[in-house]
Amino acid sequence: MAQTKSVQVENLEKIYSGHEGKQIVAVNKVSLNINPGEFVTLLGPSGCGKTTILRMIAGFEIPTAGNVFIGSDNVNSLTPDKRDTAMVFQSYALFPHLNLFNNIAYGLKIKNLPKDIIKRKVSDILSLVGLEGMENRAPNQLSGGQQQRVALARALVMEPAVLLFDEPLSNLDAKLRVYMRNEIHKIQRKVGITSIYVTHDQAEAMSLSDKIIVMRQGNIEQIGTPREIYAKPATAFVADFIGIANIVPAKVIERTDGITTISLFGITCSKPSTCLVQSGDDCNVVLRPESLTLGHTGEIKATVTSSVFMGESQDYTIDVQGLSLEVKEYNPCNKEIFAAGSEIFLSIDKLSMHIIK
Repeated sequence: MAQTKSVQVENLEKIYSGHEGKQIVAVNKVSLNINPGEFVTLLGPSGCGKTTILRMIAGFEIPTAGNVFIGSDNVNSLTPDKRDTAMVFQSYALFPHLNLFNNIAYGLKIKNLPKDIIKRKVSDILSLVGLEGMENRAPNQLSGGQQQRVALARALVMEPAVLLFDEPLSNLDAKLRVYMRNEIHKIQRKVGITSIYVTHDQAEAMSLSDKIIVMRQGNIEQIGTPREIYAKPATAFVADFIGIANIVPAKVIERTDGITTISLFGITCSKPSTCLVQSGDDCNVVLRPESLTLGHTGEIKATVTSSVFMGESQDYTIDVQGLSLEVKEYNPCNKEIFAAGSEIFLSIDKLSMHIIK
């Protein structure tokens, strides 16, 4: 495998002309750094600009402004085939008239490599993606997961410095998506190639990534590890987009030496926080469903409005002082189940709550 490289984007901007000459800002002066060998996911809803960034890195879209560097090289003026990248597409983009071997070997043949080298490289990559012995099969004789492996093999065999993924698992069923994301993770770690992955699926982003870049309306909302993004979201948008979040209004009582004391549901809570708030400010608190528990005693009275058994968890919706909150209690088989209409008490894991503006 060729040497992996970093990717740097500086003030990248993409503006399209819309209806009646109106300008549409798809990407708004975005800057980011991706280290060699890192797996980074661009995550966000449809229309947030994540795919446009990927296509500008690949060379399929021309930036309105800004620069793209692969390694130390500015690649703005290079066509896609001259950049040290390879793309794995959502649609697989396999040649239906070529068998598996020739689909994977296509790019190597264009490079005019000797037949024995092509055969060795294809054989090695087939072994890597677990498709040994299928060289003569046509694409229509392969399952969706196998076709996705062929698309991945075809990209890897070119030994690019950077591997780009454009929502590659969206055409697969739910169970196969989980299997294939685990396979992609395993292969990427084994090869050590710099990878940029676009998805709107938070579970894919969490399971695959070293770093997640959450995007909204052409801008970066937050960059961090999956743990940072989930446990310490920078904004209410990030909190709500990653997993399920209860976002509850609170009032700041005091902030001293990095410790913030708040009033929440009429009780006082203190915890370390980096949120820049002052005494008297209104704020919000992110409460994940799994950080809440229900019982017969406690400080906060609540009413169960919905109780659903999900197997691995009991999922509740509760009413607390007119606010609707989601609660998830795992391993419910050995726990008391509260039915809808039950008057109960809510307890909060104060170490897990996160304060935002």
